[in-house]
Amino acid sequence: MIICVALAASGCSNAGDKQPVTMSVIGTKLKLSDPNRGVISRESALMLGATAQGLVAFDADGQIEPALAERWIMTDDGMSVIFRIRRAKWADGRPVTSAEVAARLRSVIAPSSRNPLKPLLSGIDRIMGMTGQVIEIRLKVPQPNFLQLLAQPELAIFTTNPLLGSGPYRIHSMRNGVTRLRPVTDVAEPPPPNDVERDDVRLRSERASIGIARFSAREIALVTGGSFADLALVRAARPASSQFQLDPAYGLFGLAVAADSTALSNVDIRRALAMAIDRDRIVQLFGVSKWKPVLSLLPAQLDSAAPPAALAWVQLALSDRIARARGYVAAHPDLPEIRVALPEGASSRLLFAALADDWRRIGVRARLVGADAPADLRLIDEVAPQSSALWYLARVSCAQKMPCSQPGEAALNAVGLATTQDDRAAAIAEADAAFASNQPYIPIALPLRWSLVGPQLIGWRASAFAIHPLKHLRPAQQ
Repeated sequence: MIICVALAASGCSNAGDKQPVTMSVIGTKLKLSDPNRGVISRESALMLGATAQGLVAFDADGQIEPALAERWIMTDDGMSVIFRIRRAKWADGRPVTSAEVAARLRSVIAPSSRNPLKPLLSGIDRIMGMTGQVIEIRLKVPQPNFLQLLAQPELAIFTTNPLLGSGPYRIHSMRNGVTRLRPVTDVAEPPPPNDVERDDVRLRSERASIGIARFSAREIALVTGGSFADLALVRAARPASSQFQLDPAYGLFGLAVAADSTALSNVDIRRALAMAIDRDRIVQLFGVSKWKPVLSLLPAQLDSAAPPAALAWVQLALSDRIARARGYVAAHPDLPEIRVALPEGASSRLLFAALADDWRRIGVRARLVGADAPADLRLIDEVAPQSSALWYLARVSCAQKMPCSQPGEAALNAVGLATTQDDRAAAIAEADAAFASNQPYIPIALPLRWSLVGPQLIGWRASAFAIHPLKHLRPAQQ
């Protein structure tokens, strides 16, 4: 099978400088979805980011750049951000108005919204569409990383029924499994469907194995959307180090404890499982030197008033942690087998084998089950949408059907009610400490996101948010 062909070749010869960018995104189906109806797939996120820009966007390096808003200012007190909307058109040719932009943003925080970023937007006081293409967003407390949220695909600006965005690309055609995107221009009439433009993007959504095979055969210039689930597969294909690219992403990669798990209802057992994991060995098993193990919920201090909360056992040597974990388990001789839900694939089997071996040393039996099966532990593998501790805390709160910490919930609520940055930072630190003590989540490492990148895509850059805008993959002129 061509997936086993070495990927060290010089690149994808049919995707040169004068040809459209050709790529595969790992997934099942390319489609546009409304995030207000619930979590969207990575394929939908890519399509939204390409065809329905937000007020601002990420550039190739993960920094904020103008998008639908041509400029903005933040008031001196940090309580209001005012955006000037550029002259733009929806995909059907109608002009974009500030009232429509404001209405879309208000729908994200409406009571009926199921947008996954809604819990992070509780600090918004009001959203107003003003005359002269101006939008004002008033905040309850200053939020230094607020623009990072506005750049996420979940906060893209579009109309519904039908779903129409304003670019930077529009869907030119969808045939034979290939979606062709073309940059938005002021040309009134669309070009014929068979013409070719250098700035087009041709993409497929398909299994990792097929995307890797196409890249190996030089049919495409990019495979994107790679995660832990596909890691063993791409490592077995032995890509050239210059083509196998990792994002320095922050977020969560670990095991969420199910709130209804009787086996893990005791916090000492949850701590024992966390203590016994040899994280360094796990990341070494996959041969990715830049994959970083973690021992706490927060990967860094971020906007908390204190460093990441960690229990005393974190300072112990692994052998001492194992000894203490054995003591916790010994006090519960009737502990049943622990069910661990992981996605299908070789990566999950390798991870489970390492976890089961670690837990066997402390007297715990484990069984691997499917990702959707009833389980005591379930893998979380998610990239944080902003450099704020609030996302991490909200992700392990009672609302996520994990063991509930009432002190943690109270502190988390206080974050939303804080009126100063100092009060907010203090509440974050308090919530972090409470959640760490309750151990609803067992951290393993930072999330891992990978891409296969051909040498002609000189605009590709590693990103802390694992977002790679299509328009930056290759400079406009070479």
